[in-house]
Amino acid sequence: MTPRLKRARTDSESSDTITMDVETPAKPKQHEKLWFDDGNVVLSTDVHLYNVHRSILAKNSTAFKDMLELPDVGNLSIALSGDISKGDGWEGKPLIRMVGDSDEDVYHLLMVLYDVKFYSSHKPATLPVILSLLRMSSKYNFFDVLYEVTKHLERIYPSDLDGMTNRNTDSLLVDYGFETDDYDFQLLVVAQQCNVKSLIPILYFDCATFSIDFIIRTAEALSLERSTFMRILRGRDRILYYLRQLAVKAAALLAKFVDDPPSFPINQLLEKGRRVEDEDLLSSVCEDCSEACATSLDAFRTEIWESIPGIFELGAWEDVTPKVLDGPSPSIADGMEQAP
Repeated sequence: MTPRLKRARTDSESSDTITMDVETPAKPKQHEKLWFDDGNVVLSTDVHLYNVHRSILAKNSTAFKDMLELPDVGNLSIALSGDISKGDGWEGKPLIRMVGDSDEDVYHLLMVLYDVKFYSSHKPATLPVILSLLRMSSKYNFFDVLYEVTKHLERIYPSDLDGMTNRNTDSLLVDYGFETDDYDFQLLVVAQQCNVKSLIPILYFDCATFSIDFIIRTAEALSLERSTFMRILRGRDRILYYLRQLAVKAAALLAKFVDDPPSFPINQLLEKGRRVEDEDLLSSVCEDCSEACATSLDAFRTEIWESIPGIFELGAWEDVTPKVLDGPSPSIADGMEQAP
């Protein structure tokens, strides 16, 4: 429990004067795992102090590199809001105050730098880790980390049609879909904050497949910006238009489609492995009709895909897809603008 101090009673006050408790802010304490005896820079949150290495931070982050190259940086207190003051370092080491960053975000980022087993883009991670790495790597130009977490997310929220065929939600999050129902919305918020353009169209698309009631509840819970909320709703209406068109395209299967409609037929059409004209449905029509239907739906699938960025008022795919995504560092920066 946070220690409390009681105001001393003066002689002029009566014995029944009510004393007021004053909260004493808890001081950050040394982190047990990320406090290295040979560390030479201290990061401070409102919860922990992290004694880490200037060389590690500077090697991985251009933002930290520039900051730590400031003249006479040894005995400084640096607030990342831009405030720098002398004489408030930590035992001769620079003290960097992580203003505006949660302790959890700082911890997750440092664990990636110091523990190779903590995170891999090829293994499922928890949603908080994914969100932290996206926020922190974008904010402080940890381009290699940003590249890895973006490629991780692009397996689930792809920017090419072939990627939709290979979507595997189990490869993204631990207990995907069970940690929280609003993970698509949380990821959309952070992807927009970090301006990771390649992820945004399919995040919008997935958010728009939820019911109106769920979208409204989630928008209120996450305090979604009105522009984001309205884009989701308008996009949802446009997807319903394609749903009606899908029924027309699949006219040969219409009777069975109406009797037993799939939950999200547009999603299933895009994720070609679970498309609407599967073997059970096609068995009810002749071979010629089946081929004609399949050809028509292939073309329709491409049409919907090309329309997705426009459905959510994001331009075209070329406007949101990075030019180069084959390597980390400068290449990932080319396709992503710094969030203001």
